[in-house]
Amino acid sequence: MVDLLWPHFQPLWRDLIAASSTNILVAGGYGLFLKQRWLSSSAAFPTVVPIPNWLDATPRVTKDVDLVLGLDLIKDASHQKSVVSALTQNGFEASDRESEQRWKFLKRLSGDQLIVVEMHAQRPDPGVDGITATDKRVKHKPSLGEQGVHGRTNPEAVGSELHPFQFSLDDVNLVVPNPVTWSVMKLTATRDRWALSQDIELDDREFSRLQAAKHAHDVYRVIAMMTMEERDRASEVVNSLSGTDAFNTAKQCWQNDFADNPIPVVREVVGKWREGDAATIRGVLSGWFG
Repeated sequence: MVDLLWPHFQPLWRDLIAASSTNILVAGGYGLFLKQRWLSSSAAFPTVVPIPNWLDATPRVTKDVDLVLGLDLIKDASHQKSVVSALTQNGFEASDRESEQRWKFLKRLSGDQLIVVEMHAQRPDPGVDGITATDKRVKHKPSLGEQGVHGRTNPEAVGSELHPFQFSLDDVNLVVPNPVTWSVMKLTATRDRWALSQDIELDDREFSRLQAAKHAHDVYRVIAMMTMEERDRASEVVNSLSGTDAFNTAKQCWQNDFADNPIPVVREVVGKWREGDAATIRGVLSGWFG
Protein backbone atom coordinates (compact mmCIF):
# COMPACT_ATOMS: atom_id res chain seq x y z
CA MET A 1 0.00 0.00 0.00
CA VAL A 2 2.08 2.91 -1.32
CA ASP A 3 1.58 6.19 0.53
CA LEU A 4 3.30 9.10 -1.17
CA LEU A 5 1.88 11.59 1.32
CA TRP A 6 3.27 9.95 4.44
CA PRO A 7 6.86 11.33 4.24
CA HIS A 8 5.37 14.84 4.21
CA PHE A 9 2.44 14.26 6.53
CA GLN A 10 4.23 12.30 9.27
CA PRO A 11 6.62 15.10 10.37
CA LEU A 12 3.86 17.69 10.05
CA TRP A 13 1.52 15.60 12.20
CA ARG A 14 4.21 15.06 14.85
CA ASP A 15 4.75 18.80 15.07
CA LEU A 16 1.01 19.55 15.13
CA ILE A 17 0.43 17.16 18.00
CA ALA A 18 3.40 18.62 19.87
CA ALA A 19 1.99 22.09 19.26
CA SER A 20 -1.43 21.43 20.71
CA SER A 21 -2.78 19.31 23.54
CA THR A 22 -6.28 19.51 22.08
CA ASN A 23 -7.60 17.14 19.44
CA ILE A 24 -6.83 17.52 15.79
CA LEU A 25 -8.49 14.82 13.70
CA VAL A 26 -7.40 13.41 10.34
CA ALA A 27 -10.60 13.11 8.32
CA GLY A 28 -11.43 12.82 4.62
CA GLY A 29 -10.08 10.23 2.24
CA TYR A 30 -6.59 10.33 3.73
CA GLY A 31 -7.86 9.57 7.22
CA LEU A 32 -9.67 6.54 5.81
CA PHE A 33 -6.52 5.50 3.96
CA LEU A 34 -4.46 5.62 7.17
CA LYS A 35 -7.05 3.67 9.14
CA GLN A 36 -7.20 1.01 6.40
CA ARG A 37 -3.41 0.82 6.37
CA TRP A 38 -3.39 0.26 10.13
CA LEU A 39 -6.16 -2.34 10.04
CA SER A 40 -4.42 -4.21 7.23
CA SER A 41 -1.40 -4.70 9.49
CA SER A 42 -3.37 -5.55 12.64
CA ALA A 43 -5.43 -8.71 13.05
CA ALA A 44 -6.27 -7.88 16.66
CA PHE A 45 -9.15 -5.54 15.87
CA PRO A 46 -12.24 -7.19 14.33
CA THR A 47 -14.31 -4.83 12.19
CA VAL A 48 -17.80 -4.82 10.70
CA VAL A 49 -16.42 -6.14 7.40
CA PRO A 50 -12.86 -7.49 7.63
CA ILE A 51 -10.64 -6.06 4.91
CA PRO A 52 -9.81 -9.53 3.46
CA ASN A 53 -13.54 -9.83 2.65
CA TRP A 54 -13.60 -6.67 0.54
CA LEU A 55 -14.00 -7.20 -3.18
CA ASP A 56 -12.05 -3.99 -3.82
CA ALA A 57 -9.56 -3.10 -1.11
CA THR A 58 -7.61 -0.64 -3.26
CA PRO A 59 -7.31 2.51 -1.14
CA ARG A 60 -8.47 5.81 -2.56
CA VAL A 61 -5.61 7.96 -3.81
CA THR A 62 -5.57 11.55 -2.58
CA LYS A 63 -3.12 14.45 -2.41
CA ASP A 64 -5.26 16.35 0.06
CA VAL A 65 -5.34 16.14 3.85
CA ASP A 66 -8.48 17.21 5.71
CA LEU A 67 -7.96 18.12 9.36
CA VAL A 68 -10.75 18.87 11.82
CA LEU A 69 -9.66 21.38 14.45
CA GLY A 70 -11.15 21.29 17.92
CA LEU A 71 -12.85 24.48 19.05
CA ASP A 72 -10.58 24.58 22.12
CA LEU A 73 -7.60 24.85 19.79
CA ILE A 74 -9.19 27.70 17.85
CA LYS A 75 -9.85 29.57 21.10
CA ASP A 76 -6.24 29.21 22.28
CA ALA A 77 -3.94 31.84 20.73
CA SER A 78 -0.71 30.12 21.85
CA HIS A 79 -1.76 26.78 20.33
CA GLN A 80 -2.73 28.54 17.13
CA LYS A 81 0.67 30.17 16.81
CA SER A 82 2.33 26.80 17.38
CA VAL A 83 0.21 25.28 14.61
CA VAL A 84 1.30 28.02 12.22
CA SER A 85 4.92 27.36 13.19
CA ALA A 86 4.49 23.61 12.54
CA LEU A 87 3.05 24.29 9.09
CA THR A 88 5.79 26.76 8.18
CA GLN A 89 8.63 24.52 9.39
CA ASN A 90 7.27 21.68 7.24
CA GLY A 91 7.12 23.77 4.09
CA PHE A 92 3.41 24.66 3.99
CA GLU A 93 2.31 28.13 2.93
CA ALA A 94 -1.11 29.74 3.35
CA SER A 95 -3.18 29.94 0.18
CA ASP A 96 -3.16 33.44 -1.27
CA ARG A 97 -6.78 33.17 -2.41
CA GLU A 98 -8.89 35.42 -0.25
CA SER A 99 -11.67 32.83 0.09
CA GLU A 100 -9.16 30.20 1.33
CA GLN A 101 -6.87 32.29 3.49
CA ARG A 102 -5.76 30.76 6.78
CA TRP A 103 -7.68 27.47 6.40
CA LYS A 104 -5.94 26.10 3.28
CA PHE A 105 -2.18 25.50 3.24
CA LEU A 106 -0.05 24.29 0.33
CA LYS A 107 3.30 22.54 0.04
CA ARG A 108 4.87 22.79 -3.39
CA LEU A 109 6.84 19.79 -4.61
CA SER A 110 8.78 19.33 -7.81
CA GLY A 111 7.05 20.49 -10.96
CA ASP A 112 3.44 21.50 -10.44
CA GLN A 113 2.75 18.97 -7.68
CA LEU A 114 1.05 20.21 -4.56
CA ILE A 115 0.12 18.77 -1.19
CA VAL A 116 -2.95 20.48 0.22
CA VAL A 117 -3.91 20.67 3.89
CA GLU A 118 -7.42 21.94 4.58
CA MET A 119 -8.55 22.75 8.11
CA HIS A 120 -12.19 22.37 9.09
CA ALA A 121 -14.16 23.08 12.24
CA GLN A 122 -17.69 22.37 13.35
CA ARG A 123 -19.93 25.38 13.76
CA PRO A 124 -19.79 26.53 17.40
CA ASP A 125 -22.84 27.39 19.47
CA PRO A 126 -23.69 31.11 19.39
CA GLY A 127 -21.87 33.26 21.89
CA VAL A 128 -18.88 31.01 22.57
CA ASP A 129 -16.11 33.13 24.08
CA GLY A 130 -12.93 33.50 22.05
CA ILE A 131 -14.44 32.38 18.74
CA THR A 132 -16.17 34.13 15.88
CA ALA A 133 -17.88 32.14 13.12
CA THR A 134 -19.42 32.84 9.74
CA ASP A 135 -20.82 30.52 7.10
CA LYS A 136 -17.29 30.32 5.66
CA ARG A 137 -14.88 30.15 8.59
CA VAL A 138 -14.41 29.66 12.32
CA LYS A 139 -11.58 31.72 13.85
CA HIS A 140 -10.10 33.19 16.99
CA LYS A 141 -11.62 36.36 18.39
CA PRO A 142 -9.93 38.81 18.13
CA SER A 143 -8.26 37.98 14.83
CA LEU A 144 -4.72 36.63 15.02
CA GLY A 145 -3.93 37.59 11.43
CA GLU A 146 -1.05 35.61 9.99
CA GLN A 147 -0.20 34.22 13.43
CA GLY A 148 -3.31 32.06 13.46
CA VAL A 149 -5.32 29.57 11.42
CA HIS A 150 -9.01 29.29 10.66
CA GLY A 151 -11.28 26.31 10.36
CA ARG A 152 -13.44 26.15 7.27
CA THR A 153 -16.98 26.07 8.65
CA ASN A 154 -18.12 22.47 8.34
CA PRO A 155 -21.51 21.89 10.00
CA GLU A 156 -21.22 18.17 9.13
CA ALA A 157 -18.27 17.87 11.53
CA VAL A 158 -20.83 18.01 14.35
CA GLY A 159 -19.90 15.68 17.19
CA SER A 160 -16.30 15.32 16.03
CA GLU A 161 -15.14 15.70 19.64
CA LEU A 162 -17.12 12.60 20.67
CA HIS A 163 -15.19 9.32 20.94
CA PRO A 164 -12.51 9.92 18.28
CA PHE A 165 -10.64 6.76 17.36
CA GLN A 166 -6.89 6.52 18.01
CA PHE A 167 -4.29 4.18 16.54
CA SER A 168 -0.56 4.17 15.86
CA LEU A 169 1.39 3.94 12.60
CA ASP A 170 5.19 3.94 12.52
CA ASP A 171 5.20 5.03 16.17
CA VAL A 172 2.97 8.01 15.36
CA ASN A 173 -0.33 8.35 17.24
CA LEU A 174 -3.17 9.25 14.88
CA VAL A 175 -6.73 10.34 15.64
CA VAL A 176 -9.73 10.07 13.29
CA PRO A 177 -13.42 10.97 13.74
CA ASN A 178 -16.01 8.63 15.17
CA PRO A 179 -17.83 6.72 12.40
CA VAL A 180 -21.17 8.49 12.93
CA THR A 181 -19.72 11.96 12.37
CA TRP A 182 -17.61 10.63 9.48
CA SER A 183 -20.75 9.16 7.89
CA VAL A 184 -22.59 12.49 8.27
CA MET A 185 -19.75 14.22 6.42
CA LYS A 186 -19.57 11.64 3.66
CA LEU A 187 -23.32 11.27 3.11
CA THR A 188 -23.66 15.03 2.72
CA ALA A 189 -20.63 15.27 0.43
CA THR A 190 -22.14 12.57 -1.81
CA ARG A 191 -25.38 14.52 -2.10
CA ASP A 192 -23.62 17.80 -2.85
CA ARG A 193 -21.32 16.35 -5.51
CA TRP A 194 -24.14 14.41 -7.15
CA ALA A 195 -26.25 17.57 -7.35
CA LEU A 196 -23.38 19.36 -9.11
CA SER A 197 -23.01 16.46 -11.55
CA GLN A 198 -26.64 16.95 -12.59
CA ASP A 199 -26.32 20.68 -13.23
CA ILE A 200 -26.34 21.06 -17.01
CA GLU A 201 -24.88 24.57 -16.69
CA LEU A 202 -21.56 23.25 -15.35
CA ASP A 203 -18.62 22.15 -17.51
CA ASP A 204 -17.06 19.74 -14.99
CA ARG A 205 -20.07 17.53 -14.38
CA GLU A 206 -18.11 14.31 -14.91
CA PHE A 207 -15.54 15.35 -12.30
CA SER A 208 -18.36 15.98 -9.82
CA ARG A 209 -19.84 12.59 -10.65
CA LEU A 210 -16.52 10.87 -9.93
CA GLN A 211 -16.24 12.77 -6.65
CA ALA A 212 -19.77 11.72 -5.70
CA ALA A 213 -18.83 8.10 -6.39
CA LYS A 214 -15.72 8.41 -4.19
CA HIS A 215 -17.68 9.88 -1.30
CA ALA A 216 -20.38 7.23 -1.64
CA HIS A 217 -17.74 4.49 -1.50
CA ASP A 218 -16.24 6.21 1.52
CA VAL A 219 -19.59 5.94 3.32
CA TYR A 220 -19.39 2.16 2.96
CA ARG A 221 -15.71 2.09 3.94
CA VAL A 222 -16.38 4.09 7.12
CA ILE A 223 -18.82 1.42 8.28
CA ALA A 224 -16.79 -1.55 7.05
CA MET A 225 -13.75 -0.37 9.05
CA MET A 226 -15.71 0.31 12.23
CA THR A 227 -14.26 -1.61 15.16
CA MET A 228 -16.46 -3.29 17.74
CA GLU A 229 -15.49 -0.62 20.28
CA GLU A 230 -16.62 2.10 17.89
CA ARG A 231 -19.85 0.25 17.19
CA ASP A 232 -20.60 -0.04 20.90
CA ARG A 233 -20.17 3.72 21.33
CA ALA A 234 -22.07 4.72 18.18
CA SER A 235 -25.51 4.84 19.80
CA GLU A 236 -24.27 7.43 22.28
CA VAL A 237 -23.00 9.59 19.41
CA VAL A 238 -26.27 9.16 17.48
CA ASN A 239 -28.27 10.21 20.54
CA SER A 240 -26.06 13.27 21.00
CA LEU A 241 -26.40 14.36 17.36
CA SER A 242 -30.05 13.47 16.85
CA GLY A 243 -32.06 16.59 16.13
CA THR A 244 -29.16 18.70 14.90
CA ASP A 245 -29.50 20.19 11.44
CA ALA A 246 -26.45 18.32 10.14
CA PHE A 247 -27.71 14.95 11.38
CA ASN A 248 -31.18 15.56 9.95
CA THR A 249 -29.61 16.44 6.60
CA ALA A 250 -27.60 13.21 6.69
CA LYS A 251 -30.80 11.27 7.38
CA GLN A 252 -32.37 12.81 4.29
CA CYS A 253 -29.27 11.96 2.24
CA TRP A 254 -29.40 8.36 3.42
CA GLN A 255 -33.10 7.95 2.74
CA ASN A 256 -33.20 9.82 -0.58
CA ASP A 257 -29.88 8.87 -2.19
CA PHE A 258 -28.82 5.58 -0.58
CA ALA A 259 -31.70 3.61 0.91
CA ASP A 260 -35.03 3.92 -0.89
CA ASN A 261 -34.08 4.55 -4.51
CA PRO A 262 -30.27 4.73 -4.71
CA ILE A 263 -28.71 7.20 -7.13
CA PRO A 264 -26.54 5.58 -9.84
CA VAL A 265 -23.19 6.14 -8.11
CA VAL A 266 -24.53 4.43 -4.99
CA ARG A 267 -25.77 1.44 -7.00
CA GLU A 268 -22.27 1.16 -8.45
CA VAL A 269 -20.75 1.19 -4.95
CA VAL A 270 -23.09 -1.55 -3.70
CA GLY A 271 -21.85 -3.76 -6.54
CA LYS A 272 -18.29 -3.50 -5.16
CA TRP A 273 -19.22 -5.44 -2.01
CA ARG A 274 -20.33 -8.99 -1.35
CA GLU A 275 -24.10 -9.09 -1.02
CA GLY A 276 -24.05 -10.08 2.65
CA ASP A 277 -21.42 -7.47 3.54
CA ALA A 278 -23.33 -4.73 1.71
CA ALA A 279 -26.47 -5.72 3.61
CA THR A 280 -24.57 -5.52 6.91
CA ILE A 281 -23.29 -2.04 6.09
CA ARG A 282 -26.75 -0.87 5.04
CA GLY A 283 -28.17 -2.30 8.25
CA VAL A 284 -25.78 -0.23 10.38
CA LEU A 285 -26.54 2.96 8.46
CA SER A 286 -30.30 2.33 8.56
CA GLY A 287 -30.05 1.91 12.31
CA TRP A 288 -28.51 5.36 12.58
CA PHE A 289 -30.25 7.30 9.83
CA GLY A 290 -33.36 5.26 8.97
